[in-house]
Amino acid sequence: MDEVLSQAEIDLLLNALSTGELSAEELNKDKDEKIKNYDFRRPNKFSKEQLRTLYLIYDNFSRLISNFLSAYLRTNIQIKLASVDQLTYEDFVLSIPTPTLLTVFSQEPLPGSAVIETNSGFIFPIIDLLFGGPGLMPRKLRELTDIEVNVLKNLYKKILENISIVWADI
Repeated sequence: MDEVLSQAEIDLLLNALSTGELSAEELNKDKDEKIKNYDFRRPNKFSKEQLRTLYLIYDNFSRLISNFLSAYLRTNIQIKLASVDQLTYEDFVLSIPTPTLLTVFSQEPLPGSAVIETNSGFIFPIIDLLFGGPGLMPRKLRELTDIEVNVLKNLYKKILENISIVWADI
């Protein structure tokens, strides 16, 4: 109900509410029907068929990214999909290592947002390769610098293009 009311209509509604001709419950009845509660502790489960479809999509994505990163970084990169699982938001948040890189993005026309979590064991060798090094992990883990974050933003824009390729048929 995305209607714009005129001042006269607003005055009529307020008058009807104050005199008791109209109750607030009647106004909210339509809104309540559109709202669907979501339990983050026990989310609705995907069917096995849906999980299999997700597995196929992201298996294809891992092959595309392996080829893309190998060409982009000029070294052999192999990425393999380990599993497709569903877990609660709390479990996801607790599983994120520190430091890590979270990339939040949307895929139009799909609703909502998605997240890619990339831990430091993957990020720092990539950064080292991008800046001309052999692709080694630093001796001490640290936060990313502003320059590194900007370089990774450009890389992730290209990675997200590959996600849209694998989702295009769905």
